[in-house]
Amino acid sequence: IDYSGMLLYLAVSAFTPGPNNLMCMYLGATYGLKGSRKFITASMASVFVKALLCGLLNVALASVIPAVVPVLKWVGAAYMLYLAWTMLKSGMKKEAAAEKKGESTYSAGILLQVLNMKSWVAALSLFSVYVVPYTTELTAIVTGAGIMLGLLIVASLSWCLFGRAAIKNVYNKYKLPLSIVMALSLVYCAVTAVL
Repeated sequence: IDYSGMLLYLAVSAFTPGPNNLMCMYLGATYGLKGSRKFITASMASVFVKALLCGLLNVALASVIPAVVPVLKWVGAAYMLYLAWTMLKSGMKKEAAAEKKGESTYSAGILLQVLNMKSWVAALSLFSVYVVPYTTELTAIVTGAGIMLGLLIVASLSWCLFGRAAIKNVYNKYKLPLSIVMALSLVYCAVTAVL
């Protein structure tokens, strides 16, 4: 296994802006780390399961994915637009309540990862490029999924804490304009997902 190439690829993939990182930043700014914990926990558990599935079913998925990718891209883009709308609406309200709004829930974290094309592509690429060409042993697949999970946990917490520490005060003061910027970022993710 090419661990150096795999770590670099996964680090870039984990820390670059995408639907999960933008949601973590938004939730961190809005609810803090404690209020974001359900979303992050579910999102990370979903990524680990996704990575295991991609590793274990790499050959089968490679034959199925070409037919499924266009559909998943559009569904994923639609969900990103829904998240953008949720952020925009949140920016128009004075008080935010994570549990009432349904933004920081287990189901929101799971749904994001099911529809998140960036992490599907990252997991498929991880195994098709860095693991399966070298070995198909179960320990290597679990190790690859574990490394991906570890980097994504660090990235998600970083984005969440950045949202909390760096923009909390600014966000409270300029909630609507910042919500618009973050929502537009998700719209950009949705557009690029289908292009």
